[in-house]
Amino acid sequence: MEHFPDINEIKLLEKNSQKNGSGIVFEELLGIWKFKYVWGKGSDEIKNIPSSILQVLSARLELKSKNKEDQINYEIKNSINFGLLNITFTGSAELKGIRPLLAFYFEELKISISSFHIFNKALEKPEDKKMPFFSLVGISTKDNWLCARGRGGGLAIWVKS
Repeated sequence: MEHFPDINEIKLLEKNSQKNGSGIVFEELLGIWKFKYVWGKGSDEIKNIPSSILQVLSARLELKSKNKEDQINYEIKNSINFGLLNITFTGSAELKGIRPLLAFYFEELKISISSFHIFNKALEKPEDKKMPFFSLVGISTKDNWLCARGRGGGLAIWVKS
């Protein structure tokens, strides 16, 4: 049985990570993370409809090491699937600061049906001030979850698959 922290536990984790850092390290983030739940900005309630939709669409966040010596940069992939339709954003991510932040941007958008690419577009890197990020709140290697707050203020939990 999976155990996820509730919103009160998450708020405590977040306070602690803002003060002392989350303690999350590079290796712990590597892998494929399946989206589980989202809370809206300033809300203690799980957003059931967006959470359900993103679960149905198999929303995934994938982080791979760019090179062995480097402990801050990742290749990032964000994808959803709807039947045979797959939408994938790929780009670069970097760990910054003690909390830490996972700053990222997408370089490419790919849409495919089954294994056939039907659309491919290069994306512009945003200015540093507009760069999306996840503020990493907490992780459990025992229960395989990761919690982070996005730039827009929403909180999300992913499960390592």
